[in-house]
Amino acid sequence: MRHLIILLLAFALFIPAGAQSPMLYEDGLLDDINPKGWLKTFLDAQKDGMTGKPESMSYPYDSNLWDGEIVRNTESYGSDWWRYEQTAYYTDGLLRLAYLLDNPALIQKAEAGIKYTISHPDSTGRLPHATFKKASMWPMAVFWRAIKAYYDKTRDEEIPKILERHYLSYPVKEIEKWRNIVSLEGMLWTYSKTGNKELLDRARTAWDRGKFGDLTLEACMADMLPFMHGVTYCEELKLPLLLYAYTGEKTYLDAALNAYRVLERDHMLPDGVHSSAEALLGNGNIINSHETCDVSDLTWTLGYFMQITGEAEWADRIEKAVFNAGMGSVTNDFKALQYFSSVNQFRLTGDSNHNGFFHGSTWMAYRPTHQTECCAGNVHRFMPNYVGRMWLRNEDGGIVAAMYGPSELNFKTQEGATISLSEETEYPYEGKVVFRISADKPVTFDFSYRIPGWADGASVKLGKKKLNDSFATKGKFHKIQIKAGRKPVILELNFPMKPRLKTLGVGCFAYDKVAEKYFKRGGGVEPTSVKNSSVDSSEGLTENVQSVYVQRGPLLYSYAIPQNKTEDSKVYENMNGKVPGDSSFKCWSIEPAGAWNYAVDISKEVKLMFVDGKVKLPVKKIEWELEENRYTPRVPSPKDVKVLSDQVEYLDLIPYGHTELRLTVFPVINQ
Repeated sequence: MRHLIILLLAFALFIPAGAQSPMLYEDGLLDDINPKGWLKTFLDAQKDGMTGKPESMSYPYDSNLWDGEIVRNTESYGSDWWRYEQTAYYTDGLLRLAYLLDNPALIQKAEAGIKYTISHPDSTGRLPHATFKKASMWPMAVFWRAIKAYYDKTRDEEIPKILERHYLSYPVKEIEKWRNIVSLEGMLWTYSKTGNKELLDRARTAWDRGKFGDLTLEACMADMLPFMHGVTYCEELKLPLLLYAYTGEKTYLDAALNAYRVLERDHMLPDGVHSSAEALLGNGNIINSHETCDVSDLTWTLGYFMQITGEAEWADRIEKAVFNAGMGSVTNDFKALQYFSSVNQFRLTGDSNHNGFFHGSTWMAYRPTHQTECCAGNVHRFMPNYVGRMWLRNEDGGIVAAMYGPSELNFKTQEGATISLSEETEYPYEGKVVFRISADKPVTFDFSYRIPGWADGASVKLGKKKLNDSFATKGKFHKIQIKAGRKPVILELNFPMKPRLKTLGVGCFAYDKVAEKYFKRGGGVEPTSVKNSSVDSSEGLTENVQSVYVQRGPLLYSYAIPQNKTEDSKVYENMNGKVPGDSSFKCWSIEPAGAWNYAVDISKEVKLMFVDGKVKLPVKKIEWELEENRYTPRVPSPKDVKVLSDQVEYLDLIPYGHTELRLTVFPVINQ
């Protein structure tokens, strides 16, 4: 079914009288998008992999998924809310995938828990129903995203009323407790649908009082190194921005933008996601990892930044995170994932976790089952979320091609015309994007497209006519009018994708032991007084360069280290007895089967060549070994690099998202 005409008619009524329109760009077109090409291949792998076979991930994904109470599998492990949080993540990803693929079996499986939950409130109207009471508000803050996807598909107007009763059953003193504060996301959406200002007032009061103790106004506005649980940072980062959208108060916008600025400055890694294992760990140590949860939660939050500000830079960041950190955290068949993932990872086994948290354990191995289950649930969200927000609508009802990938969009306009938009592209692997736009009767509508911030020399053609350079300014959304009819209108975008050597200087140091310190203290931690150091991300090669990596368009390119990949059938003590529930899903032990000890000599001109989808990078071998013969080592500083041979070798680098063992950030020779 196609719902855009309903969305457009409802748009003028979206916000109660006197309230500010919350988004410049609106999502909700999930049911109108058809993925094609490599995107369809990826989503089909999800369907045939862990998303379609949740028993492969063991408990709690082999449960009823909110279609009734989820029974504990042990009394000795896990908080009461965990199993609901984890299955809420999974349900959201499953449902969005099912809608995109129009898969009835998966739709039925995902919708069962939603239908049960919204039809079984307790006597106060509170969701989840009484049997879930121990689970707290936090899992419902996650499950709300699945409910919103269900609403976007069904337009069931009872849902906002049900959620209104749910949120109003909680006093502010409950809403402002720790991660309960993330409920503001659903509360504000419900306010937009019902017009009940009490929801907005409670949301503002809860956040303004700052008693949840994490990313408060004071913490958002600080200029110090932020230090707290990384996933919680992602979840709470969107809240002041949403409050800005619904109130228009610039203080909230300033808080959100500054909170992101210091996150990027002090913790961002080259693959587009910040360090977080599990606490924020800084970007001075390039082997610091991020949780796979961070990919889904950061990109979901950055989607709001894009929709509310209308700035193209946020789409650039989402693409970089999804195409690199996201795709690099799972095997290509979507049958195994990492809990912690790194830009450099030379050995991935049951004892290779090089992070301070659960050091020496299974947490970096590609497995369908993990000790803590949140990433195994959250991994299902990042690509369906990406595809669902590729196409947006603007405040005038026009269409926005926000992010790119092979797909189709079919919808009806307010005038009743049926429009078909076909996006033909191999993006992000190639820089040509062609839109074929047709309608069943003549119609004129606004169409917006994005020129990425990295796209120097971009060009735009409408039909056979090249548009002037003002329509190809990089780092911006551009709006044009399309006069569509039965004969397709062709809009062609071209983004030159020259491989570039990017440089890293001395980053912010937050050592692995902070994770241990964080969990000893527990809960949210205010930013520390540790001063930050600057990070040189420029392309200029200077004496301050500590390491380099290769980027082409939104993609990082990595050396896929030759590997020996074998099944790991050992049942580890930390796994609490969990094993894959489907024998075709394996836990993997991956050992290096070839050299990875390479550096780039930047004392001479470094020439990159792009041939047959690969970047050829000149390197030299250096002394560089595994730490303790089992851990991925830190990148040595230039003064510590010892060259083994002056012979130049050329490595073939491939897109980061298609590697397992990988060398992405290279040491440098600078003398």
